Amino acid sequence: MRRIEADYAGVNADLDHGEGWITFHWFEIPSGGLMIDLDGHCSRGMPIRSGYGPPEFVELQRDAIRLRFNVELARKLELPEEIEIGFRMPDDEFAELRRVVDWFNGDGEFA
Repeated sequence: MRRIEADYAGVNADLDHGEGWITFHWFEIPSGGLMIDLDGHCSRGMPIRSGYGPPEFVELQRDAIRLRFNVELARKLELPEEIEIGFRMPDDEFAELRRVVDWFNGDGEFA
């Protein structure tokens, strides 16, 4: 599994309407970054690489998230099948990220 340190991590989601996204940006890798919208579409920077998932949200910690992509999605995104993304974000935004991950995993109040 590969670990990537995100220079920026953010979430903008309206779970009541199923709209929004999670985004991670990293600069150590050319065209680094990953965006996952609430429809399950995943995309990366320029050149654009994208595909439908969503990824499996394997584990969420206060400072990292572990994602698993199916083989086809990993190939399209040019990422390993499993990655861990380290990040820092304010407490209120982390709480929103937790809600979105729970929503995707079917564990949240919006599942």
